[in-house]
Amino acid sequence: MLVFRFGVILTPSCSDTEVFVLGSRPEMGHWDPNRAIKMKSSRTVLSTCEPCLWTGDVHLSEPYTDKLWFKFIKRVDGRYIWEGNGPRHDRQCVYDDSDMVNGVYCHPIGHWIEETGHTNEMIHTTNFYFSVAGHQAIHFSQYV
Repeated sequence: MLVFRFGVILTPSCSDTEVFVLGSRPEMGHWDPNRAIKMKSSRTVLSTCEPCLWTGDVHLSEPYTDKLWFKFIKRVDGRYIWEGNGPRHDRQCVYDDSDMVNGVYCHPIGHWIEETGHTNEMIHTTNFYFSVAGHQAIHFSQYV
């Protein structure tokens, strides 16, 4: 068994947003949102103006070196929202020894894919900047 760590950067739409990872493997819920792996936020208090890193660990049994497919989903007001727009926005994980860190396979962190198929990273960054500038405050983020 090997621990796979997945991460996504997402600006939550509300403070009670929950984020999950699910995928093609049984250990990842086999595409069933009710069996998805809940991810942890790097922030204790979520802001709708600030991007947040979410991470989740999945314990995969052999053969963990086979390609797998996955997505991130979020739950807002009890409703699941899938990233992207259908299977063409599924993500894939191809095992690479260089992504092993202290016995944990760390899949590269991604940005949430909006329904349009884009990450909208520039929009979220701009909104964050104007939020900070509007408060005339300097911001320091904690990185995991």
